[in-house]
Amino acid sequence: MAASEPRRRRASRVAGLPVGLLVVAALTLGALGSLATGNRPDVGLPEIWTVLVGADVTAGEAGSDARIIFWETRLPRTLAAALLGINLAVAGLLLQAMTRNPLASPTILGINQGAALGLVLTLAFPAALERTRDAMAMAGALGAGVLTFAIAGGFRGRIDRMRLVLGGVAVGALAYAAVRLAYTLEDNLARDAVRWTIGDLSDMRLASVVPLAGWCALGVCGSWLLAQRLNLMSLGDASARGLGADPRWTLVGGTLLAALLTGASVAAAGPIGFVGLVVPHVARAFWGGDHRLLIPTGALLGAALMLVADTASKALFEAEEVPIGIVTVLIGAPYFLYLTLTSEALE
Repeated sequence: MAASEPRRRRASRVAGLPVGLLVVAALTLGALGSLATGNRPDVGLPEIWTVLVGADVTAGEAGSDARIIFWETRLPRTLAAALLGINLAVAGLLLQAMTRNPLASPTILGINQGAALGLVLTLAFPAALERTRDAMAMAGALGAGVLTFAIAGGFRGRIDRMRLVLGGVAVGALAYAAVRLAYTLEDNLARDAVRWTIGDLSDMRLASVVPLAGWCALGVCGSWLLAQRLNLMSLGDASARGLGADPRWTLVGGTLLAALLTGASVAAAGPIGFVGLVVPHVARAFWGGDHRLLIPTGALLGAALMLVADTASKALFEAEEVPIGIVTVLIGAPYFLYLTLTSEALE
């Protein structure tokens, strides 16, 4: 039995090779689709390609428009979508590994909503908090995560799976109610806050992408360094402790990294749901349970999913763009229902 486990892992990794090629293809096609679509249908892939290769575009004014659209709107949005997918996928991997719960994700555990609350506080009190937007979003995410883990008993050494999900729903509902309360304070505040409740990339610029990339690099590198401890946690708390990896320290480090990745994402584009739920399951199905492999491959899969979702958000309706947060919910919510209805998810 013990000898068959390594064979299963090797078979899973070999089977994951063609899937990996499909992920790279989806990543490439998603990036091209994101760059080629937008509110200017006359600037498509051929025009974007001429900008990329540095060729001269036919008409001077049209060429200038294509360059402006590419550098100021299309490229920042494509980069942001990929980075957000990486952040949310890795955060979901961390949460599911630490809790050993297949339903754990930034959305289900209330972390997304906590980050949104921290962000709305910067809008409600701009004089005091305007310069700390990222920090407030991360603080809100961390506070929500800590509260959810406390309700589930995580800091007493044993996490109850059902209480974890129910605690996350309660914490998320409380944070969301506080965000909705902000709508009643002032009309301008309500308009600004709406974006942070659905997830939107329409106003993304390079100035927002640069800090997002920095937080992404920090969070992903930290998560990869934590990967072996996450592998040990999958053996159970007692086994992990016996092998020299105190699960409490892993829980603290993983929660901090998940809050960092989620808070940075919400600060950039608002809460985007279910990416952190779906991607870890798909990654584990094809690449096994070794987090040293899961974190980089899951990051690529998350980027591919978000790029495809971004393309769909702009291409579904010609007249109006659908917020990307709605597209990811349409993808992830049915999968969440499937998980909750299967006995494996609740055992």
